[in-house]
Amino acid sequence: MNKTTSKQAYINWLLLSLFFAYQYLLRGYPGIFTSEIRGTFHVDATRYSDLGAYCMFAYSLLQIPFGMLLDRIGVRRVVLTAFALCLVGQYTFIHAQTFETALFGRLLLGIGATPGFMSALKLVADSFSEKSCGLFIGLTGALGNLFLAFCEPRLKALGLAHNDDWRFPAFYLNIFGIAIFLACVFLLKPEKIAKNKTLSPDPLPENNFWKNVLSVALNYKVYIYAAFVIGTNILAATLADLWGKSFLNAKYNLGEQEAINYVQWIQIGMLLGSVGLPAFFNSGKKVLWGIRISCASLGIIFAIFIFGPQTLSSVLLQMLLFCVGFFGGADILACTLGAKLSTPQTSGMIISWINSVSMFGEPVLQKWIGVALDKHWSGLSDAGGLRIYQALDYECAMSVMLKVVCVCFVIACLMRNKKQTA
Repeated sequence: MNKTTSKQAYINWLLLSLFFAYQYLLRGYPGIFTSEIRGTFHVDATRYSDLGAYCMFAYSLLQIPFGMLLDRIGVRRVVLTAFALCLVGQYTFIHAQTFETALFGRLLLGIGATPGFMSALKLVADSFSEKSCGLFIGLTGALGNLFLAFCEPRLKALGLAHNDDWRFPAFYLNIFGIAIFLACVFLLKPEKIAKNKTLSPDPLPENNFWKNVLSVALNYKVYIYAAFVIGTNILAATLADLWGKSFLNAKYNLGEQEAINYVQWIQIGMLLGSVGLPAFFNSGKKVLWGIRISCASLGIIFAIFIFGPQTLSSVLLQMLLFCVGFFGGADILACTLGAKLSTPQTSGMIISWINSVSMFGEPVLQKWIGVALDKHWSGLSDAGGLRIYQALDYECAMSVMLKVVCVCFVIACLMRNKKQTA
């Protein structure tokens, strides 16, 4: 551990990681109460997917502007403003009486959530040594997944205990969010750059802000690393956040609460993978090999999970979901590569650019699956007229996930990084 890293840097990292974990749960909130929210607003799968798409489009498109703000005005002011907007967006969503108002709340939430992950990564890149970067980036992701895995089933159970009311659990979630916000107000201080922070062998220009922006935008490695994030974490998140529970219900006949418990294995896998993968592959300077192995493993798992028989045992199904999360944690390897490209003047921009390009993939995938479900809809509806999607509908719709991971695997195999493999 870097001895020159100040105590305040660790406090800042913990607070920023809590902010990331909290907004991560808020973004996935509609996935906990899929049927309840659809029933409240009477929307089909295509329309319902907009709840995820609006949030994630704002989240992805604003990554770059927020990254520039982090580099220009610092983490504290950006995070406090964004956190407040995040709370307002969630309040608007859960009190919405129309679907349009709910979409507006999700849009505000997406804007406020934007700097959640990149603020923590910028702090790590600027204030921690290169040896500990991978560890703390992984711990940030692990904390988010731990928070999600712990809270999701409890929020669901709380909603079920109050007549399937999806709004009621959000009251306690808001109180917890306000507590974290107040902690940030009083304890989050301006970050300091580590005295022995080393620069990359070919540092990006530091003497001109807009020259730095252009250098980041034209760096092809940024886009490759973003593709790796899409092929690992974004696929796992799409399954965990929105469509995984309803897919398990349709194909494997799991109940609502049981599906929530199964999806937890994705979050548990992400938790361990986001720490274990960078710890193992970073130490051997084989980051690219870690990404290749993860993409190949995800391809095999998705093929079994999506197109395999409906008679999989509960143990095997849980193992598959765990492995989806574990190898989905390989996005930390891509972020670690991005952090090593950066300097204190460009760390926010590089991280935000990778996040922007990669996170744009989640709403696209969520929307694509929703449209495909309606396209392959077999015509079944419940008593209230709500569409019912069968296992075959989901298999056709979710096959895109297998195609995406295969493309990313090919890219990873073609890429060479002398710095990492020497």
